[in-house]
Amino acid sequence: MCETTVFLEQNGERQLLMKDVTRLFVTPGGITLSKLFEPPTTVHATIQELDFHKHAAMLVATPAASPSAPPWILQRRSIREYTHAPVTAEQIDVLLQAAMAAPSANDVRPWAFVVVRDLERRRALAQTHEWSAMCAQAPVVFAVLGNPDRSDHWVEDCSAATENLLLTAAALGLGGVWVAIYPRPQREAYVRQALDIPEVWRVLCLAPVGEPAEAKSPRTRYEVGKVHYEAFGGVP
Repeated sequence: MCETTVFLEQNGERQLLMKDVTRLFVTPGGITLSKLFEPPTTVHATIQELDFHKHAAMLVATPAASPSAPPWILQRRSIREYTHAPVTAEQIDVLLQAAMAAPSANDVRPWAFVVVRDLERRRALAQTHEWSAMCAQAPVVFAVLGNPDRSDHWVEDCSAATENLLLTAAALGLGGVWVAIYPRPQREAYVRQALDIPEVWRVLCLAPVGEPAEAKSPRTRYEVGKVHYEAFGGVP
């Protein structure tokens, strides 16, 4: 992995901005810089020069843009192709910390997670249904479980945890995708058997995660026609 030193030119002066940058993204908010195991940083700038021999980048500051959704949220896309690079134990821990920071009704936290790295088990999960094939390629797959005996809101709670995990994967420069399992009983039964999951646990989804082998630009799918004010049909 090549780590890059980033400089910023502002008001005619050049200064060191960040060392050991592993990924650099052009986002709607400017330039987003990522380092291992740290949250990404976005600066209002454009790229002036990339020096691959010196592993250096020169940015030029630009005026702050209008407020927008955080770049690491817009960066989250459904990634289904991955390189052979591993997802480290430290990254897995960060993803699980983020998942379990999700809101939970009455703070019950009715979730559990199975971290699947074994190739044969991942290949088995890839056979769950026609849209789960990427589980075999991703270096790690998270099975998100919920306990309905503990909470009537296990689906909402575990969905929030899954979204936290996928957003954090994007923030770390990783890619992931939501592979739906619930509410299909046959799919749940298959995953439960493949991963030795007790009957009390429901299977909400699988989330394969890895280093992206496909490039997708940040985006929002905001639709003004789906927003209503004060009452349905209300305008600003």
